[in-house]
Amino acid sequence: MAALIAAGVLAPAPPAVAQTSSPAPVVVDRDMTPAAGAADVLAAQRLISSFEDRLLPARFSEATRLTHALGIAYRLGKWAAIDLPQDSFLMVAAHEVFGHGARLREIGASGVRYRFEVPPPYGAGSAATMFNRLSPGAAARADLLAIDTAGIEAQNVLADDIGEQALARGSLSYRAAWLYAQSRIAGLLYIRGVSAQSSPGHDVADFLHDVNDGCVPPACAPLDESTLKNRAMAMLADPMLAFSAYGFAVNYIVHGRTDTTVPMVSLPHGLRYLPAVGFSMTPQGTEWTTVHSFRAGGRLTQFTVRIGDTGAERTWGLGVRAARVAQRGRIDADLSADVWRQPALDATPSATRLMTGGLVATTIRVALGGSKKASRVGLVGQAGYKSDGFVSGERLRAGAIIRAGLTIAFGAE
Repeated sequence: MAALIAAGVLAPAPPAVAQTSSPAPVVVDRDMTPAAGAADVLAAQRLISSFEDRLLPARFSEATRLTHALGIAYRLGKWAAIDLPQDSFLMVAAHEVFGHGARLREIGASGVRYRFEVPPPYGAGSAATMFNRLSPGAAARADLLAIDTAGIEAQNVLADDIGEQALARGSLSYRAAWLYAQSRIAGLLYIRGVSAQSSPGHDVADFLHDVNDGCVPPACAPLDESTLKNRAMAMLADPMLAFSAYGFAVNYIVHGRTDTTVPMVSLPHGLRYLPAVGFSMTPQGTEWTTVHSFRAGGRLTQFTVRIGDTGAERTWGLGVRAARVAQRGRIDADLSADVWRQPALDATPSATRLMTGGLVATTIRVALGGSKKASRVGLVGQAGYKSDGFVSGERLRAGAIIRAGLTIAFGAE
């Protein structure tokens, strides 16, 4: 893993990759979950950036040292004045509206509202989600923890989607690279910044309070700030984080290239592979994740292994995401499935009994127009079912998974 990260950081700048952008989905579901919201945030960013890139070139003629230095200054200025406030707002909106807001909508909270400040560098960029007081018994313990963790969860789903799309295409745009790095690092810094002096409403402080509430040794081991901060450092063992930092800071700012090749390990028969490690706070406690991505041709398959710690028991989960498992004419389909062992949603902190749960869903895309290759608009739908339990981006409660919307191609990235 360290070698892969070092290769991404130290390798010479790869040539720009000229590719046609894959269509971006714009979808809705009942609660506008993190899974649906992340897709819509990324579609909004791609729409804005495609329009912006037509008006403002990434680079000019930079044949001399002076003109190259001026080009670097221009790109830094453009990023600070135009791109940074856009992407900061999009990430914060995902955190609040499709993170905390989604969990509150799921349990039927009333009076959900938001407050946003002007994004940097023009303002502090902070935000808050507010709601009316929940009546006693309105939410299980897992629901309360889900509300605490939903903001960072939404940021992780946003980054996961960016990474998945980049691995499928083999390239990462400079705007997607920045948003990926920003989403991951902001979550890590939020966790690392928690302390006894954290103000009321601090998500991580609230999580520590709620996860430890009723946790009495020896039946349950409380989670302290130091342990949580140390565990969160696993978020840095993510090759895509190094690739995105390199793609933005070196390939774009220094060289003026709008796309960066995403390196993967070459395996026999044309197979490409990339592992990654992650960490997250969940409605059951903390969880480590390893994701193993394989690409053959234009098809990406990802296997996920999750190991969690409730303080009283170890949880686990296995998942698979397979893109384009079936194709016929203008129609193609993806498949996703998960299985897990977790405590019940209303379990106490010391519960050792685990419940088996699962999820299965199919996503179908239909290209509209004369030919799939030329089509810029299509239909997308997802249908499936999940049982009670936590899987990133989805509702906690059992029920049907139904999403519908459009796919839109915004041109080359």
